[in-house]
Amino acid sequence: MGVDVPAFIRLLREGDVNAALEVIIQSNCLPSVCGRICSAPCEIACVLTDEGADPIGIRHLERYAADFGKVQKSREKIVRAGKKVAIIGAGPSGLSAAMQLARKGYQVTIFEALDKPGGVMRYGVPEFRISKKSLDKDINLFKHFGIEIKTTHFMGQNMRLKDILSQGFSALLLASGAGMPKFMELPGANLGGVYYGEEFLMRVNLTKANFFAKYIPTFRIGKKVAVIGSGNTALDCARAAVRFGRTVTLLFRRTEEEMRVQKVEREYGKEEGICFEPLVRPIEILGDQNYFVRGLKCVRMDYADPEQTDHWKLMEVPESEFIMDVDTVIIAIGHRPNTLVRKFSTGLNINDDETIYVDEQTGMTSIEGIFAAGNVVTNAGPVVEALASGKKAAESIDQYLR
Repeated sequence: MGVDVPAFIRLLREGDVNAALEVIIQSNCLPSVCGRICSAPCEIACVLTDEGADPIGIRHLERYAADFGKVQKSREKIVRAGKKVAIIGAGPSGLSAAMQLARKGYQVTIFEALDKPGGVMRYGVPEFRISKKSLDKDINLFKHFGIEIKTTHFMGQNMRLKDILSQGFSALLLASGAGMPKFMELPGANLGGVYYGEEFLMRVNLTKANFFAKYIPTFRIGKKVAVIGSGNTALDCARAAVRFGRTVTLLFRRTEEEMRVQKVEREYGKEEGICFEPLVRPIEILGDQNYFVRGLKCVRMDYADPEQTDHWKLMEVPESEFIMDVDTVIIAIGHRPNTLVRKFSTGLNINDDETIYVDEQTGMTSIEGIFAAGNVVTNAGPVVEALASGKKAAESIDQYLR
């Protein structure tokens, strides 16, 4: 992200929290969010680790600055006549690009399909990881830069790319994310009581089920829940389900050390009562006479070297099938971009994995003046990578419009 870490830590040490926050938002437009869920690659690079010591808690310091610092209200607004940029999607990459472009003097308008900005941070992450209050605090920064956010503008329903470009925009950025689930070819996946991770978390967020003490979920969740997957979405689903008082098992086909989540997040899950079942592969969801989930048939996995070549392979353990007693299954094995972008964007080249093709150097798509960034290009990744992608796209758009 390019945050001047030594500078903002020095300002915190001197007691100037407001100035520290100003340093952070020069490069990172979502300090409250990143202070909570960033994967903290900067801590991995901390020089203290070279000496065998623990890194400085940079993420926690950023959270402190975001929570207690105040942004100056007055900002100089520079407008370049005729230089307007449209952005599709108010998720992390779209917001990041918008902030950088606004700083350069462009008039920026963001078109968002849902009723509030934030994308995956609002609808795909539970309240216990990102409070909506913290997210709104970050998004309120955008008003200081004159960025316009238009919600409930859905691609294909009330707008198309050519319609947007005809409104006088000099460039357009596609940052619609990868909010669709990767489907799993698993017998019984169409039974009642089966959810995909993105759907489950959106239901949790939209029905205010995050506020567990005040609201009862308005959708069916059984007493025994199995979550399939090893990434952040899977763990978020498991941690949300356990907060409803359910018995939750998180199963995945590789080892726990190979999970795509931070170790501290795994520890949180265990402390909250989630049962981790590594080296397990689901093979069928079993249903009852009413077509609702009654169990999950699985097989155990292990690494083996059958050919004695020192090339270990993940293989099924013979005669290890078993049935897990569950009545709800949540499948969270990955994401993919929404295909509506392709459907309503004539001339836009799409890769085999449904991501948008872009030039590696410029970030421009196959259509002149249209760029793409974030998970709609990379398919999936942490919020900090989407933010960095949006920032890079803003630089490319600026170079294009100069």
